[in-house]
Order: sequence, then C-alpha cells, then structure tokens
Amino acid sequence: MDNIKESKEYKLAKEWEMAVNSFSFNPKRFTAAIPDMHPTLQQSLYRLIKECIVVMADETRRYDDRNRASHEEAKHIMEYLNENGRNIPLR
Repeated sequence: MDNIKESKEYKLAKEWEMAVNSFSFNPKRFTAAIPDMHPTLQQSLYRLIKECIVVMADETRRYDDRNRASHEEAKHIMEYLNENGRNIPLR
C-alpha cells in the first residue's frame, strides 16, 4: 500500500468522509441510488462494503466507544460469513 494517500481510492474515501460528516447526509437517499446503478457496479459496491466490514471487524485497528458498536457488529457479520460461507470472495 505504498503511497496510499495518492491513490484514487484514498481520495474517494476522504471525500466520502466529508460527505457523511454533514448532519444533512441521509443514508437512505444514498442507498436509494443503488438500484439505479448498473448491476456489475452494484456487485462492485457490495465488494467494497464487505471489505469495509473486514476492516471494521479487525481487532488490530483502533476503535473506541464512539465506534465500538460498529466494530462489534462487524465482528458478528464476519463470524457469520466465516461459519456459513461466502458467495463473493473477499480478496
């Protein structure tokens, strides 16, 4: 992950960070756009979401009481996926 801060993915993550940091950001409006996406891009979005869950569940990353609930839920999701299999490989 050399020069990650120069990558398009890092820049997009920072743009997303700024968007959701607004009280007017509405997750339901964001997700309402998903059915309008091309099906292949919906699949790509799902892969991204799954990678986010992997990172959120990671015990080695920093988390505190502000994001503990997300961390714990992500761990449960990963436990479920590990026990019940996956349809889309994570890596």
